[in-house]
Amino acid sequence: MWPKSLTDLAQCLSAPRERLASPESMVESLSTDSRKVGAGQLFVAIRGETHDGHNFVETALKSGAVAALVEISWLEARPQLSDRCLAVADTTQAMRTLAKSFRTGFDFPVIAVGGSNGKTTTKEMLACLLEALNAPITRTHKSENGFLGLAITLTQKAHSRSNGTAALVAEIGIDDVGAMKEHVAIATPDIALLTALGPEHLAGLGSWDTAVREELVLFRNAAPECQRVWQAAEPRLLEVIAEIRENDTLVCEESALKVLPSSVTNLLPSKKISLLSYSVVRQGATASSLRTQWIPCSNLQKHTEWKAEFEVSLPGIHNAQNFTLALATSALLCPEVNTLKNAWRNFVPPEMRSRIVKLNGGVTLYDDCYNASPASMNAAFDALLSPEWRNQNKILVLGDMLDLGEESKSWHLKLVEKLLKFENSHLCLFGSAMYDVYNEIKTKHSAAMLAANIHLKHVGAETNPATFIDDLSASLRGSVILVKGSRGMDLGRFVKSCEAWSSTQG
Repeated sequence: MWPKSLTDLAQCLSAPRERLASPESMVESLSTDSRKVGAGQLFVAIRGETHDGHNFVETALKSGAVAALVEISWLEARPQLSDRCLAVADTTQAMRTLAKSFRTGFDFPVIAVGGSNGKTTTKEMLACLLEALNAPITRTHKSENGFLGLAITLTQKAHSRSNGTAALVAEIGIDDVGAMKEHVAIATPDIALLTALGPEHLAGLGSWDTAVREELVLFRNAAPECQRVWQAAEPRLLEVIAEIRENDTLVCEESALKVLPSSVTNLLPSKKISLLSYSVVRQGATASSLRTQWIPCSNLQKHTEWKAEFEVSLPGIHNAQNFTLALATSALLCPEVNTLKNAWRNFVPPEMRSRIVKLNGGVTLYDDCYNASPASMNAAFDALLSPEWRNQNKILVLGDMLDLGEESKSWHLKLVEKLLKFENSHLCLFGSAMYDVYNEIKTKHSAAMLAANIHLKHVGAETNPATFIDDLSASLRGSVILVKGSRGMDLGRFVKSCEAWSSTQG
């Protein structure tokens, strides 16, 4: 953990240190952003798809960085900087090597959150609940969950000897075969959980089955002592739930316990696994009320059984299920349910994820535009079809679901059946993949569209989606507006235009 001397870093990375002017200089943290680097930091020059950090090495050094981590090929042409640079073959890989070294020195648990969607919200729920430990909780920043992001998470400044960290919640994302295996080898989680297992990143993973198999590596490659938290409400996890082992945790709706395989239920009476069962007391448009019961594994000797009710102020059953996953994980580390309940009161949803905003003119904005996959689209649609919103006009502003590879068209067309359920609605479709949805509805379902009073519009990705506001101005008042698409579609532009319209309303 921090601080480390340049000599320590060079040794960890197998980087030459003979030319360093001050090899014993101490480094307190690192940064990959030259605009934010300062005294006491190591600047890491990353070669990205659009920017090369090596172009900013000298700027970072002038800004007070102790040294820079650079690639050998770059430094060879600039020998005058050798006294303040650590040189390696690949800086991204060096970051992961450093991260693995940091991980071996942690005296606090690492909790890994995987899954195809819902990871970031679950991570934030979990971090909030763990504040009950009354000690610093570190986490992945936003959605920096890939090869570089995981390394940054493990080596963040808060991981210093003086911080007293209680736990790290690390979000882990994959977009290629073999990625999860590499992530698990570096993060070596003490606790692992998987959210929904839907189609994701099919351009790299190829198929839904492959995506599920790769996500399951988080469970299957984890060390024997790792506590795995299983969500029985996820069908693809239920298919392999016979793989549950002693000291794992099962999260299951109370009514579904009786349909679990005997290989699982046989572990419950002897408390060889922990169980969080729950019942949905109330499912509203913007919140859920849950009744929960915690029965800890017999190995958790200081833990006792408890029952408690929780309010989850987020739309959709999917968010309620993600909460139960976070609650069960928190219960493994915090035995006091009242402290968990107190901590939960401070939860704030992450930006652009299931954010419900009441606007002027009686408008309810459902801002979920950070990302989109087939599973998360359908979850948002289900929330929008809540009885609470039945009598309100619906406006759906939907952008392409990116990175679905050759199966993109078929997954987009699968949305059509549910979209036709939105009576008295405006479907505003944005992007090239959503054109297939537009064309399917217009050419094959015109009668159904007319009967349901569905208004259909499409604009291409070259158009600012904020232009939808002009066509909707007469229909906005009193409506519920869902805004959802992949991050690359930048549907935040529509959200801003909607909020700007609200500011003009009385």
